[in-house]
Amino acid sequence: MKVGDLVKVDEGIFISGMTKSRVGVIIEKAPEMDVKSLGASKQDDIMNILLAGQSLHFHKMFLETV
Repeated sequence: MKVGDLVKVDEGIFISGMTKSRVGVIIEKAPEMDVKSLGASKQDDIMNILLAGQSLHFHKMFLETV
């Protein structure tokens, strides 16, 4: 996965305000943050997604390229 990819968030994940389509675009990989607190082993595991006007962080295992 890379910046600019269109992705769909796994059905098992719920975020208030998420659209029914669950589709967003990757706007950056792992911004400077503590990835271990998010359950990731490395920076590249976390993606910042623009979804329904919100910037949200997801582990890549919960994302599928569209």
